[in-house]
Amino acid sequence: MRIVSIVFGLFMTLMMSGTPSLAINSDDINDNELILVAGASGRTGVYVLKYLKAEGRNFIAMTSNRERAIEKVSDDYNWVEADVKDLKTLEPIMAGVTKIISGLGSTKFEGPNSPEHIDYGGIKNLVDVAEAAGTVDQIVLMSSSGVTQKDNPLNRFGNVLTWKLKGEDYLRASSISHTIVRAGGLTNTEAGIVSIRLQQGDRALNGGMTGRGNFAAICIEALTNQDAKNKTFEAFDDKTLEPDTWLKVFSKLIPDEKQ
Repeated sequence: MRIVSIVFGLFMTLMMSGTPSLAINSDDINDNELILVAGASGRTGVYVLKYLKAEGRNFIAMTSNRERAIEKVSDDYNWVEADVKDLKTLEPIMAGVTKIISGLGSTKFEGPNSPEHIDYGGIKNLVDVAEAAGTVDQIVLMSSSGVTQKDNPLNRFGNVLTWKLKGEDYLRASSISHTIVRAGGLTNTEAGIVSIRLQQGDRALNGGMTGRGNFAAICIEALTNQDAKNKTFEAFDDKTLEPDTWLKVFSKLIPDEKQ
């Protein structure tokens, strides 16, 4: 069984409430579930927080600066402070965590907050601490399309895609089940405005744009959808598809070990 996290096509409801309507199958949610959202105060992370809260899920929001996160986002969430570059700060917040959604992303091209230390080093630390905790059964990683293309123009900026791929590879090689979702160019759009195309092969689609709301919805769906486990795929907004098409595609995606 699986949860259908975001019900698409209810455009008027979305416009009135600012949050997509939800259809929750409580049987899909473990009573002991505790979701850690890493990079929670980022521009995509806030969509994850909003949708998880709307679903009534049990989660904590990780940030490197709690006061700043409260001021920037909201004090409605259970913020925990940790630095992904420092294992000693990560270990205490992992207690009881069963699943992780990571929206980590570098903010600088050089220095301690560069792609090398966040998109790879930060993911490596997160995976290592999760494995050591022994309670985490899945990590959902937000990544970027184009990571397998060494000559991608984005690699001119701190080799960001090269380091993201290294982070992906480290997670895939771990003992924890994973789902890796690669987005295109991100837009500040709620889930359900347009549908989503899920595909594999790291090829761009029609300019390759992805709404942050859609990106967040996919990652949340992956937490309970067994067909999403141990798979890496791209997600692009696609106006030519019916709203809920993407929910039926997970089973058709090829697992990583078979690609």
